[in-house]
Amino acid sequence: MNRYKIEAPVRSFSGESVGVQFTRGTGYVDDSTKDGRAALEYFRRHHYGVALADEKTEEERVQEMVTGAPAQRGPIAPDEPFDPAKHSVDEVLAHLGEADLSEATRVLDAEAAATKPRVGITSKREDILAAKGGAGQ
Repeated sequence: MNRYKIEAPVRSFSGESVGVQFTRGTGYVDDSTKDGRAALEYFRRHHYGVALADEKTEEERVQEMVTGAPAQRGPIAPDEPFDPAKHSVDEVLAHLGEADLSEATRVLDAEAAATKPRVGITSKREDILAAKGGAGQ
């Protein structure tokens, strides 16, 4: 059995995803069960950081192999703005919980403009914006 540390793309995410509990973007799962192995495959497919517990993530190992230099560790700084289309409803809601009014409005507008806007997000627009001190636009 191996235990894996999972790093969510949304570092502020706290909650459950694929049966794994996350706190501030970090969760742990082992490969001793079918559900654990399925969760690991899901996280790899969706670009979560996956590494044996207390080791480097796959992305850090690849960077070291390509550059020959150790990967820089530290907070994950996205290269581009948060795109709700690339995240689950839970991840988007977690991001919105941490976002300021401007960012929340931008993300909610992007979700509403999507080909298939998700009701689990769009139905909460007024409440989210009101909680941030904005009008329910």
